[in-house]
This record gives sequence, structure tokens and C-alpha cells, in this order.
Amino acid sequence: MRCVTSFLLILSFERVYSFFPSRLSSVDIGDGTWTHADITETGILKAVAAYFEANPRPNTTLAAGDLTQMEDMTTRKLFQAYYGGGVSESRFQDAINSITSANNQVNLNHLGTAAWHCNGETIREANMKMTNLREQAILVLSQNNIDFDMARILIGQFLHIMQMFYSNTNWVEFNGAVPYYSLGIQNKPLLGQAPLAMDTCRSCGEQLDIKCEKNMIVNGFILTSGYRSGQDVTKPYKDPSVFRTGKCSHGGPWDESSSSVAALGGINKDSTLESLSPHSHLHQLAAQAAIEHTTYFFGDEEYGIRGIIGTKKFNELLQLKSGTSLVFVIDYTGSMSNDIAGVKSVTRDIILSKIGTLEEPANFIFSLFNDPVSLNMIYTTADGNDALRYLDEISVSGGGDCPEYAMSGLINALTICNYNSEIYTFTDASAKDAQLGVTVLSLAVLKGAELEFVLTGDCSRRKRSTGGDNRTQRIKRSTKGMDLYRRLATATGGSVYVTSKAGIAKVAEIIKESVKTSSVTVVKTSLPASDKNVTFPVDQTIRQATIKIIALDRTTPVYKLYTPDNTEATSNVTVSDLGDGILLVKIENPSTGVWRLARQGSNTLEVEVTGQSTLDITVTFVKLDPNSGFEYEISGRPIAGENATVILGIPSSDDVGTVDEVILTDTEGVELARHGGLIQLASRTDSLIYRTTFSLPVKAFQIAVEGSDMEGHQFLRLRSRKIVPVSIDLTIFPLNGRLYINEQVALPFLVVNKGDAASNVTVTVKDDQNFASTNRSVEYMLQPGQNATGEFTLQAGPVAGLISTVTVSASASAATGDEFQFGVVIVPTEERVVREEDDTAPSCNVTTVTGTCDVTMLDPCVCSQYMWSGTAEIQDDGFGLYQVTSSFNTTGSFQHDNFTLGCNDTISATITSDCCKTLVYIIAVDLASNTGQCVFDLAPGLAKPFHSCKPTNQPPDAWSSKRVIIVAVVGVAGLFCLITVVIVVIRCRRRKKTLSLED
Repeated sequence: MRCVTSFLLILSFERVYSFFPSRLSSVDIGDGTWTHADITETGILKAVAAYFEANPRPNTTLAAGDLTQMEDMTTRKLFQAYYGGGVSESRFQDAINSITSANNQVNLNHLGTAAWHCNGETIREANMKMTNLREQAILVLSQNNIDFDMARILIGQFLHIMQMFYSNTNWVEFNGAVPYYSLGIQNKPLLGQAPLAMDTCRSCGEQLDIKCEKNMIVNGFILTSGYRSGQDVTKPYKDPSVFRTGKCSHGGPWDESSSSVAALGGINKDSTLESLSPHSHLHQLAAQAAIEHTTYFFGDEEYGIRGIIGTKKFNELLQLKSGTSLVFVIDYTGSMSNDIAGVKSVTRDIILSKIGTLEEPANFIFSLFNDPVSLNMIYTTADGNDALRYLDEISVSGGGDCPEYAMSGLINALTICNYNSEIYTFTDASAKDAQLGVTVLSLAVLKGAELEFVLTGDCSRRKRSTGGDNRTQRIKRSTKGMDLYRRLATATGGSVYVTSKAGIAKVAEIIKESVKTSSVTVVKTSLPASDKNVTFPVDQTIRQATIKIIALDRTTPVYKLYTPDNTEATSNVTVSDLGDGILLVKIENPSTGVWRLARQGSNTLEVEVTGQSTLDITVTFVKLDPNSGFEYEISGRPIAGENATVILGIPSSDDVGTVDEVILTDTEGVELARHGGLIQLASRTDSLIYRTTFSLPVKAFQIAVEGSDMEGHQFLRLRSRKIVPVSIDLTIFPLNGRLYINEQVALPFLVVNKGDAASNVTVTVKDDQNFASTNRSVEYMLQPGQNATGEFTLQAGPVAGLISTVTVSASASAATGDEFQFGVVIVPTEERVVREEDDTAPSCNVTTVTGTCDVTMLDPCVCSQYMWSGTAEIQDDGFGLYQVTSSFNTTGSFQHDNFTLGCNDTISATITSDCCKTLVYIIAVDLASNTGQCVFDLAPGLAKPFHSCKPTNQPPDAWSSKRVIIVAVVGVAGLFCLITVVIVVIRCRRRKKTLSLED
């Protein structure tokens, strides 16, 4: 089965601190919004497109821009352009999904830590995290047997912080979409960060009816970032009714600091909606910078991952070969002497058939197991010829009693194989370490691996001998080995092939079919004596169909095959009898419609129908995390009886007409339930994404998806891995620190009884490096709904660079078989590296200040008339100076002596301004990114007036106009009264003068 398990997040948007994880949201995040998933995938696609252009396939040519300039690039379009049609991109998509998953897990595991999101002016701390993550990833990728899963986790975490830098800091406000490539690179210093006392924003937002587009009051040479409520760094309080400037907030409806602490508003660029992001107008630039930096991280020839680790490892990291891992787990004990030649012949035939083809595996893995377990070996190579050389060197030895360490061999293989690989185990013995079956199944489910077993014997059925001339009888043990192998195969969608030693070679035909890169499963069912027919639909995308028939009694199956028009199929059909009751039926270019396989005998058959098709599905169970507000892919197993939300993905809409129903079947293929009502979700690319919710059954089930192709023909795709609902929930928390050699670290967990009855719950830890060597198991009596917390201790040994795969499992006392819950954590060991440290900030001392600014000089209408100046001396005793700048934005002047990078001499600086700018900082940064400061405060304790001076050429406001009218009216009235009085006075004088003359 090649259904790919992808990681998809759905947000409920209660607490989101960054670019949104994905486009699957419960609220509108805005048209054109770029999410972490979009940014990560686009950046990787651009890096891979450039790599493909520089390395065309044999006998092909690619011009510059043929791939890098592709419109609406997707993994499928890129693979089709490079490899040609018919090659599956699913493994490449798997790698991208793994990196994106680790990226988004930061929100879940480190939600309240500001430095993981570049919030709260923790830029230096964030850069240190990025540097450590990058160095760790490079160390992991430098090992011989590389744990690519661990590398993808570290890379995803690095990308999260880096992408957050562009959304949450002021870099984009002053530099646009130009990336800051120095981030996260050892010995690359950062620009200075604003001091704690320095205001960085002015208030804005709906409360003030002022847009936030120009609320920054620092220049582009000083870094700052928004503070976010609910994180471990609190925004310095300033009363917004008194102050109009202060530290910047993150902003948005879920950031309380943006509406309660000056400066109001915010600077996040998470989305294109102003209601979510105060700087939404810069979202596209922030996303573009993050995309370009992601591309640089992977593709740069000097500092990029590809340039550092080489193209061979780069191919494996991103799974750029279309094939999966081809994994052989081989018993090489003495009793296999009669089998090993057949095993080697089968393996050699398979490898030779794939070398140099589009179906060549990404790598070849040989896991050899023996007794004692110390003789177990693991070998991996991406070179087919190298794999053949190693195969030729395998020889049998050791052993002694019948059971062997098969589970340990499987664990070694599962630890390093790629996702969705098929693992073939060859043995003639039961498992001596059967107790590790839980760990094997946990890892197989995590990796989406199918376990296939080729058995030529079993300790519960016969005795073994060491082979050769000196044969000694081994002790017969009833280990129920066959039952364990069948249980593991059924749970992972695999099969068990019981064959003779002479029949091993014929199994090669089955393996060759299974490792084809575009193989999909249509039907997998058991046909008991009571049933006669198996039907299966063939859609227009299936180029070849293969029917595998296994008779459990190992007799040759008898059947008839009918085409969709109910005639017996004879043309384009080939049948291979592999012996021991195994048939392989191939149909070339099958006609579309519903086919029928009719059994003619009465023996029980296992029937599996696969097809070569590009129409594939992804099936993802998600659940809500109450702490972060996200829905994310479940780890471990779903809870029986609870409602489950399922996300279905189809790579290309070109293949599909409709997606109609989700079908649940039991492990025998019997239908349990159908669920329709699928809701199509928005997608940036041409892929299709659907969502549905249903109640989980209490028994194990498989999941299939039914719909129609573009021509209306029915399609059916089955995810053959068994899904086991359980009554126990288990959460594994992040480690309490890092695991250094010869030191300990705690692995905390939470276990919850989700069942209806009280239960004794056992929690157990196992790891492949034996770091958990003491107190490996703990028991709790839990009532329904009750939980318990605990922790296991991991003790590292003296070797750095080891990577331990830690499996924690939990089972209830009433559980049977595979009914256990689990979680897997990958833990790298590190050596405490003592590097030369410089934690001392540069010194900056004010030497002179000339001029003053009293309260009258602060008036915005006159402040520019009053000048002041000052001088300072700057010096660094550590790694030396890197940058000297001031907090001036648009006014004032600043000069300093020229200096060379790393200078330890004293330099002088001169600053000049007016009383409109009374608080100015000089920022000095050294090569260790330590920041020192000088402060020129010309008006200590005096608050600058809120208002600004309005020039006289501005049009008067309404109140001013009214005042002018009133003054004018009053003036006219007064003038009228004055004239009246003057006239009266003059007339009175004239009258007096007349009277005098008459006298």
C-alpha cells in the first residue's frame, strides 16, 4: 500500500504566534495568505528545481528556467517534468511533510517560549537556537548510518524560527523581501537589538483610529520584535492613556498586550487580513523573504545543506529518488545455510532489476540478525553495485537454539528506513525477542512501513539444526513465532509467505511488483469458504493491475477472472504460479469498470489487488490540542468510540471527478461502515483536500476512499495498515533539556484512561541504544477519565552523535494482542562543546552633552529651533566591534570613527539633534552579537506633548471656522456700536456749540 500519511494542521485560532501552520483553518485567514506549510514547500521546491536543472537526467537537457520558472509548481509537476509521467512524487512529498510537521510541532511543544517565535525582542536567543539546530542537523547528516528522520526534525525546527523572524520582527519593514542570510550561521553576527528601555513603536489601531502601517519608530539598523501576551517574556508596561510610545506588540485579536500596554497596535505580518495582522500590507514581502531564505538554506553552494552534505545525501534527505528504501532483514544463523543461497539469489535478482531504472530504490538496507544479539549488523547504501558487493559477503554462522533475535533486526531496519518502505524478513525461526514486538509495531506504524515475512520454518512446528557437517539439534520452543509474524504483517498491511527452501527464489516476483514506485492498493480481503467472489473497480488511471492470491492451506488456488462485461478474462493476462499456494496474476492495460474474481474451490484465500496508478490518497487523523488551539495529526493510536476527524488528500485534481465516501472495513475486508458528507477544503495548489468526521469503531479497522475519476468510472483506494482504536491516551512531552554524553535527561509523559472502567495501566519505555536502562516500567490504577504523570530517565553513554529511537507504550490490564498505545521520540546525543564565549557587551560612555531642552522647548511648534549635541566613546574587550549605530530615524545626525571588524580600540562618536528628539540611543554591537548602549536624555522626566504642531497652511478645522465666524460677528457688532457712539458724541458737541453761540 502506498497511501502516504501526511501531516496537516487545522487551526481553531485561539493562540497563534506566527505564520499560520496551514490553510486548513476554521476561520478566514485571508486570500493569498502564505502559511508555514506553503512557505516550506515552496522554498524546498525552488531549491530542488534548481538542483534538478543543474543535474539533468541522463540523455536529457534542461535549460535555465525550465524548472525554476515553472508556474504553480507542485511536487507532482516538478517530478513529471524531470522524470516523466508515471513516476510517483509521494516520497518527496513525504519528506516535505515531515519537515513541515516538525516546523509546526514547535507551536505545540514550545507555544509559550518567545525565542522559538522571535517574539519579545528575543532575537539573539532565537538566533542561538537556530545556530544550534543547524549545527546539530549537519552533525546528524555527517554520520555513516544517517537518521534522516532526526535530520528532518531539526531542519523543521530551524525553519520555524527563521520564518518567524520575517513575520514577527521589523526586518521586512526596512529591507522588504531581502532575506537576512546571516541568521543561524555560526560566527555570523547579528545587527543590534533595541535596548529594553528603548521605545520602538507608537500607538495605533482601532482604539485610536490610526492605521499601523507607519508605527515603527526605530530605524532599519536596530532589530526589534513584537511582544505577545501569554509567553515567557512580558511586554514592559506603559500606561496607554499617558504614553503614546512603547515597545511593539505582536498584535491581532489574541494578543492582549496590543490593546492594554503602550504602544498599542502591533507589527505581525502573519496574514493578509488587517484584522489579524497590523502589518498585513507587508505579508507578501515577509512570506517572500521566508521562501527565499528556505531555498537558500537547502540550496546555497557554500552555506546550504546541499553544499555541505553533498548531492548523494541531499537526495536521500528529501527523497528525490522515486523509490522507497529496499529493506532486507536476513537471518544469517547457521541453520540458514540451506536457505541463504536462495535468499541472496532473490535479493540479487531484485537489485539488478532496479538499478538504473526510475524504480531504483532510494537506498538499500541490510539488517542481519543472529544469536547472540551482539552479532546483529546493519548496513545501508544508495549505490546498487555497492549493495551487491555487500550481499555477496554475507555468510552464515552462529546460532545454537531455535529462536533468533528477529525483532531486534527489524528494529534496526525500521530506525533508519524511509517512510512507506516495505521490509522483507527472511528466516526459518521464531523470534527469541518476541517481547519487542510492541516496539516493532510502534515503529512500523510511525514509519508507515509494511512488514513482509518469507518463512521457511518456525520453532513451534519443528526442530532446527546448525547445518553443515556438524549438525546439532536445537531446543524446540513453543514461541508461537508464526502468530507473531502474521500479527505484525496484518497490522502493517503486509503478508506472510510460507514457502520451502527451494521456493524462496519465486518470491522475488512478488517483491518486484511491490517495490514499483506508483503502486496503489485497491482491495485486500480474505475470502472464506462461504464467499465465492471478490470484486474490484478499475479506473482510467490504472495502467496495470496485479492480483496476489495466497491459499492458506498452501494448495494451488483455483479461480476464474471476469472483465467488467462479465466475460472471462483471457487477453493481456499472465499468471505466475510461485508455489506453496501463491499465484500472481497480472493484467496489462485493464479495461475500466468492475472486475470479478470467482473462486472455484473451497479453500480460504487471501486476495490483494494493486495497480500502477498516479491516483493516490493520503489519510490523516487529526485532533485538537487544547493548549495551542490547533488540530494536529494524532501520534500513536486513536481513541475507541470517540469522534475522529479525518483529512483526505489527493495530489492532483486532474485524476479525480468526485470523492464520495470513506469506507471502514475490518482486517478481513468486511465492510463495517460508510461515511459520506466529505467537505472540500481550500488548497493553494491543484491538489484536493477533504475533511470528514465520524465515530470510531471499537475494533480494529482499515480505511478506504471511494469516488469517481474524470470519466465517471469508480475508483477505490485502500490504506491497508490496520488501525487499532484503544482506550488509553498517551502524551510524550519534550525532553527536559538536551541529552549530553555521560549525562541524564528526563522524558516526561501523561497517561489517561479513556475507557469506561477502572484499569491497571502499564507504561513501558524501550530504546535501541539502551539509554533507558533502569525503571523501564511503571504501573498506575486509573479510574475512567483519570490521568497520571510520570517520567523516564535516559542516561547517555560516552559516545556523541548516537541517535536513540525511544518508544513509550501504555496498555490496560484488559487489553489483548495489539491493543496498546504508543509514542516515539528520537533523541540525539551531544558532547558539551566548550567554545570561546564572549558575553560582555561593548562599553559606551557619554563624554559630553551641549545644550538643554526644558518643557517650553518641547512644544512641537518650536522644538526644532533648539539644538543640542553630544559625544561618546565606544570600546569592546571581547571579540571586537561589529556595528555602531544610533536610534535616529529621520532627524538629526550621527557620525563615528571608522573601524575594522573586530576592533578593540576606543572609537569616538558625535551626535547632533534638536529638542524634537530628546531621547537618543547609540547602539554598539560586537561580533558575538552582544549589544551595548549610550543614552542621551535631554528631557529626563518630562513627557513629550501628545499633539503635533499643525502648519498654518493647513485648512482650518470645523471648530476653527466657527470661531472665525463668531469673532467676525462680534467684531462687526463692536464696530457698529463704536460708530454709533462716535456719531452721538459728535452730535452732542455740535449742539452744545450752537447753544453757546445763541447765548
